[in-house]
Amino acid sequence: MTESLPPPQMNPPLPQRTRNTAHGFLIDSIQMGWRWLARMRTALYMLAASAVLNVVGTFVPQEPNVASTVARWRNGDAGPGVGVSRALDFFGAYDIYGSALFIALLLAIYLSLTACLVPRIRAYLRLVRHSVPPLIDKPSRVNSTVTFVTDTTQVDVIQTAKTVLGRHWRTRTADSTRAPQLAAERGLISREGGSLLFHVSFYVLLAAIIVGQLTSFEGQRGVVEGEAGFTDAAVSYWNYSPGRWFGEDQHDGWQLTLNQFDVDWVRNPTAPGAGQATVFRSHVTINPAAGEPYDAVIDSNKPLAIDGRRITQLDWGYALQVRVEIDGEVVHDGFIQPMLGDAGVYRGAVKAPSVNPDLGLDVFFYPYAPDDAAGRPVPTGAPWDEAPMLLFRQWRGDLQLGATQQTVNDLDTSQLTSEGGAYLRLGQQVQVGDAVITFVDLRRWVGYQVSSRPAIPALLAGALLLVSGLTIALYAYRRRVWVLTQLGPSANTTLVTLTGRAFHRPDAFIDEFADVAQQFAAACQARDLVWDSESNTPAAGT
Repeated sequence: MTESLPPPQMNPPLPQRTRNTAHGFLIDSIQMGWRWLARMRTALYMLAASAVLNVVGTFVPQEPNVASTVARWRNGDAGPGVGVSRALDFFGAYDIYGSALFIALLLAIYLSLTACLVPRIRAYLRLVRHSVPPLIDKPSRVNSTVTFVTDTTQVDVIQTAKTVLGRHWRTRTADSTRAPQLAAERGLISREGGSLLFHVSFYVLLAAIIVGQLTSFEGQRGVVEGEAGFTDAAVSYWNYSPGRWFGEDQHDGWQLTLNQFDVDWVRNPTAPGAGQATVFRSHVTINPAAGEPYDAVIDSNKPLAIDGRRITQLDWGYALQVRVEIDGEVVHDGFIQPMLGDAGVYRGAVKAPSVNPDLGLDVFFYPYAPDDAAGRPVPTGAPWDEAPMLLFRQWRGDLQLGATQQTVNDLDTSQLTSEGGAYLRLGQQVQVGDAVITFVDLRRWVGYQVSSRPAIPALLAGALLLVSGLTIALYAYRRRVWVLTQLGPSANTTLVTLTGRAFHRPDAFIDEFADVAQQFAAACQARDLVWDSESNTPAAGT
C-alpha cells in the first residue's frame, strides 16, 4: 500500500554514464532514441506531420484515383512542371498513402503512442490498486478547516465520517499507534483515468482511420429513369475509389434500377425559399445476386443499406433523349445529361463522330419556358419541367475527340463550323442542314454514391472515448479531507477537526467542503462549531 503522491516524472533524465565501447555507445543511442520516441510531445509532432502529408494528398493528384492526371503532371502537360513533378515523385507524393514515408510515419506514431500509454496504464493500475491518501499530524494553513466538540466517542466519530462521505471517497484510518484519524480522497482516479482515456482515444481513432482507408470503398454512378441500372461491380462505377485492402471480389453483384424519381419545389415566388427543392426521392428495384428482387425507396435523409453498403443520392438532373438522322440514317439516339449552369439553364452536348465531317450539338435546356401571348417561348430559371424547351446550335467539322480534354457535356468548337440552330419542344423535330434533330423523350437521372465504411463504428467509439475522457479530465478534480480526533476539553467529549484541500478547482471545493462539514457536524450532534478564518469557508457559528 502506497500513499497517493504527486505523479512521478514520466521521463526522468538518464544518469550520465560513459561507455567507451562501440556496443555501449549503441545501447546508449537506442535508449536515448526510445526515450525521445516515448514522449507525448514527440507523438504530437508526428501527428502534425501526418496532417501535413494529408494536406499534400489533398492538393496533389493521387495515382490510384486519377492516374491520367498524374501522367499529365509527370509529362509536364499540367501541374507545376516536370522538375517539381520529379521531386513529388521522389517523395511518393503521387501515392501519399502508400508511400514509404507515410507508412514509416504511421509506424513511428504507433510506437510513440504505445511507448507513452503502456507506462501510464501500468502506473494507473498501480494507483487504483494500491494508492491511499496520506495521514497528517495537523491541518495545513492552506486547508479549509472546521472544529467542533461532540459527545460522540473518537471511534464513533470516524465511523460517522465514513458514513457521511459515502463510497465515492477512498478512505484510510490510522493504526493503533496514532490517535483515531480518517483520511479520504476523491477525484484522483477519475481525473487521471479521464486523461488516460483521452490519450487512448487517439490510439483508437488512428487505428480506425488507417483500417478505414485500407478497407473502405466508394463509387459513383448515374442512372436514368426506366433505363437499365447498374450492377455492384468495379467496372460499373463512373468514379471508383477502393481502399488498398478492398478487392474487386468483395462486391456483392446486386443490381439497381431506377423506376421513378420524385422531386418538387417551393413554387410560390413570394414564399420563403422560393424555387428550392423540397422532395428528393428515388423509387428503385434491387435485384440481389441471390434472392428475389424487391422495391425500395431512397430519400434525401434516408439512405438505403444493402449488405453493408450505403447508397445515397448525390445529384440529379434531366436526361434528354435526342435523335440525330442524316440521310435517313440514325447517327445518334441516346440520353444526354446536361449539367445545371447559371440562371437555371442546363447545358450539354451531342456528339456524332461517325459521320463525315463530325457533327456536334451545343445544347441548352430550359425546363420551364412557357409560350407568351404570341406563341413564342419565354425561358425562365424555374426548375420544374412543365414547359420544357431544347435550344441548340449545330456544328460540323473535327470534334477533337482524344486530342483535347473535354467532358461529355463540353464541345470544343475550335475546329468546327456553325450551321445554325433551332429550338424544340418535347416530341418535335427540326432539320438543320442535312441533319434532322428530334427531341424524343425527357426523363430524370440520379447520381448515386455507393460506399462501404466498416471502420465507422470504431471511429464513433474513438470519438466517444475522446469526448468522455476530455470531459472527465476537465471537470473532475482531486481533493482530500481529514478527520482528526482528540480528547475534548471536558470529560466524555471529543474535539473533532475536519480539514480539507483541493488540488484543482478550489472554488468548486469550497461549496462541497461546506456541505460535507455541515452534514458531518449534524450527524455528530456537534456544538461549538468554529470555521478556520484562514479558509474560504462560511463564517464562524454554532
